Amino acid sequence: MKLARPFPTALALGAAVLLMSVQVGAAAEPIILQSLAQLSNTPPASPEAFDFVVTGDTHSNRQLIYQTDIFKGMIREWNLLKPAFAVEVGDLILGGSANNVPPQWDLFEKTIAECRVPYFSAPGNHDISDALSERLWVERMGPTYYAFSYGNTRFIFLDTEEVDALDEISETQFAWLKRELESTRAKNILIFMHQPYFSSYEDPGKIEEVWAKRWKRTADLFRGHPVRAVFAGHEHGYQDFGVRDGVHYVICAGGARFGSDGEPEGRFNHYLLVRVRGEEVSWSVIKPGSVLASDVFTSQRAAELYDIRHRLVSCDPVEVPMGQSVDREVTVRVVNPAEKPFSASLTWEVPTGWKVEPLSTNYTAGAKITVELRFHVSALSAAAARFPVPSFKTRYPQTRFGPPINVITELPFVPVAQAIRARGPVHLDGVLDEWQSAKPIALTYVSGFEAGRYDPADLSGEGRVMWDEQNLYLAFDITDNDHCQPYAGDIVWLADAIEFGVDHWGWGVSLTQHGPEVFSYFGEGLSAETVNKDVQLAVRRAAGHTIYEAAIPARLNRPLVLQVGSSFRFRVQVADRDNSDARHELSLTPGGVEADGIKVILVK
Repeated sequence: MKLARPFPTALALGAAVLLMSVQVGAAAEPIILQSLAQLSNTPPASPEAFDFVVTGDTHSNRQLIYQTDIFKGMIREWNLLKPAFAVEVGDLILGGSANNVPPQWDLFEKTIAECRVPYFSAPGNHDISDALSERLWVERMGPTYYAFSYGNTRFIFLDTEEVDALDEISETQFAWLKRELESTRAKNILIFMHQPYFSSYEDPGKIEEVWAKRWKRTADLFRGHPVRAVFAGHEHGYQDFGVRDGVHYVICAGGARFGSDGEPEGRFNHYLLVRVRGEEVSWSVIKPGSVLASDVFTSQRAAELYDIRHRLVSCDPVEVPMGQSVDREVTVRVVNPAEKPFSASLTWEVPTGWKVEPLSTNYTAGAKITVELRFHVSALSAAAARFPVPSFKTRYPQTRFGPPINVITELPFVPVAQAIRARGPVHLDGVLDEWQSAKPIALTYVSGFEAGRYDPADLSGEGRVMWDEQNLYLAFDITDNDHCQPYAGDIVWLADAIEFGVDHWGWGVSLTQHGPEVFSYFGEGLSAETVNKDVQLAVRRAAGHTIYEAAIPARLNRPLVLQVGSSFRFRVQVADRDNSDARHELSLTPGGVEADGIKVILVK
């Protein structure tokens, strides 16, 4: 751009002064001028320390009149980060023929109006392609090359899209840049441009050839001046070229829409958070979507989600004796406590071996109404009555502290086992002679094994439960070809150990180098995450088996009362390390100690 009748515009920023060249006849308030005025009202708290962001190439690659959600998301994050200002290194719009461009600028102005921090840009090749599009840039954005000072730093924006200047800046712009470098007293100088004239677009091995042809003359201007970095765009992605002659070169063109497999080559969406600290200029690369507001998740939202998932959308438990099939009617209830009705649908996902009829249904929940939806659920055989189980999904729109949610709920399938009353004294010695009348509870869910490589001799087992008025008794017979437990205390779960839960109590047992050890994870009126001496434990290792016997005193099971008819939820997870980094697990139900587990009823 050949500047006709350039004149200085000065805006005081404390001790700093903004200087720029403006073409006569430009629109009243182009975006760059608006941002300069905005910046003049927000001087840095310290001229030696401030932050700003840099991005590039935020234009659409698909539609003429479209601003990407990626760019809109960046703006929302900048509003949260509150940098001093934002910089773009060109390609704001898609461009094209003259009649296509004004509507694109209209949309861009609407989009950037959401940005609450000053916004500056250098022009890109999609923004300026001829004299007419150059004039539109001046009218909508402002000057095509310009400079301003903020804090201790001079910010210089170059125009790589000058009409009739092929792959280099014109003599007029070169002379202007030389004057800028020589006249500034700033401690730092930062350069922003669209096309990376310092880079080889196609063959990185030719960078020296390209440097000599397109950039050396400009780079030589930097000598003797505090130019810290050059930021460019155009080549969609991120590239750090390192420091050359004291100047750090980088391509930051992360606003475009990329595919899903380009990250190893720098092709990912990003912007830079640049920090100026004295004479040090550094930056971090941020992927959009990682900056969140402080109220992104509140206690009110947590309570609302829990209420929806556990009370407002629910299904009665389906309790089935272990080893039996399922064939029954179930009721799903949807509660609407609000004054406004809503309509939705409910759809089941059914794994192999199960059947649900109907698979889906539409419903309307009136104001302050509970809707009951009935379904027939069956397992095709007793062997099929196991996890994974059917699950249903419905959308719940009546929320106050966040967007509507999709509620996905598994059929509350509860296998039921029995624990007999001990016939006599239980001797904790690792020998299960007195356990013969207690029915084994198989541990059948394995994880951590490579597909097709599971071997029961490596890890398998069963548990048993008995009780009397004084203790709840547990026994585990675990087949394990290699016992490994180098730890003790709260990290025994890293190697061979058993974690189990009895209602709201959580325990860990293991054969450590110090002998049998019981670890308390949580319980009522009991210090959490400590070695426990009240639970009696015996562990015997022999012939590829590890036998665990434990007696939990009645007071450590409260509120469970040890009497006929009482019941508790039982969870078990066995860890197996095998003297290697491989970790295998065996569980009573999927999810281990985090699951709901099974129901155990105390009987005579």
